[in-house]
Amino acid sequence: MAEETVAQALETELIDVTDMARLEGAWRDLYARSLERNIFLDPDFALPALAYLHPQELKILAVFDAAPERRLLALTPLAPPRLPCGLARGYLHKQAALGLPLLDRTLAAPALAKLVDAVKTLPLAPSALIFGDIPRAGPTFRLLGDMFGEDRLHLISQYERAALLPTAPDASVDRKTKAGKNAARLFRRLAEHGALSYRVARNADVGPAMAEFLALEARGWKGTSKTALASTPERARFATSMAENFARAGKLRIESLDLDGKPVAMGIMIEDAGTVYFWKTAYDEAYAALSPGVLFVRELTARLAAGGTPLKIDSCAMPHHPMIDHLWPQRIAMLDLALALPAGRRGRMAVAAERLRRRLRTAAKDLLRRSSGGTTGVEKTWVDKTLMIWRARS
Repeated sequence: MAEETVAQALETELIDVTDMARLEGAWRDLYARSLERNIFLDPDFALPALAYLHPQELKILAVFDAAPERRLLALTPLAPPRLPCGLARGYLHKQAALGLPLLDRTLAAPALAKLVDAVKTLPLAPSALIFGDIPRAGPTFRLLGDMFGEDRLHLISQYERAALLPTAPDASVDRKTKAGKNAARLFRRLAEHGALSYRVARNADVGPAMAEFLALEARGWKGTSKTALASTPERARFATSMAENFARAGKLRIESLDLDGKPVAMGIMIEDAGTVYFWKTAYDEAYAALSPGVLFVRELTARLAAGGTPLKIDSCAMPHHPMIDHLWPQRIAMLDLALALPAGRRGRMAVAAERLRRRLRTAAKDLLRRSSGGTTGVEKTWVDKTLMIWRARS
């Protein structure tokens, strides 16, 4: 009851994305004291994303202390429903790997309650609120469960993504295993083409390294499929601006395995509050038979393990990733959740409809694969690259 009283005293505001810069100071303050960090809602990442990725129909829902203090207590990007009684969604663009809202750690429950109440009053009366990519082991999921229970909080889907966790030993750097010996052989074969070296770009060196990364990624399969960061000017400007922001804050570095001073594989690492996010990777497909991407990740893993400071390493990878899942043995459980806004039949029906929509989408993709000889588009490219990696390792 006390939390409900506090929530009633709070204020909400639905803000256009073009107006978010005015809240940058309050936003940074909220991020520093948030219940659970979401690096993709750090203003250094999110402001360039809002400026250059042009998310359609997106709003920012914010919760404040009552005037005159007006301290920011909660913030989430929100895609309002398109149809009456439809779904509101915590917005998650393709460059982000977490869908956590930012919640003040000391007032998380009333701030979340006020945020949910504000969603209920949106035009078209949404029946449910969707949150994607929520870590099962985190405090946000526990808070949602404690506040809303099984009657209103529903699991839509779940998956596991590769990680390195500080509490678990890592076997991927063991050079005495069959995989380790094979990697050593591939290193020797790659070294026959020139001098191998390892490079870490930080601070002022990030800008030139990012330009190298964008060019390397664009030359590969992501460039062919138009999913590379440099495939559109807007995506490239977002990546460059974000990297510059994080580099100034000392949060981003770009690591590379070089051959005669030129990268054959690269990775973008973002570090924040004891967690490293392996955000992007790319490799030179001219050397694909020697698995430079695999060799790079093995070397990166060995260097992380030798760093002396236990860190959580989140791969940010898709489920069943054909490379990283075989190299990093630990997993982070991720959930997509639906919060029924009316507690009764209408909310349950909206959740059921979302589950059905996702099943139908999966079935349609499977049918497309079968009708096109197994795979198509980007999916075919993933399979081709997976086969290439395993042929090189065998």
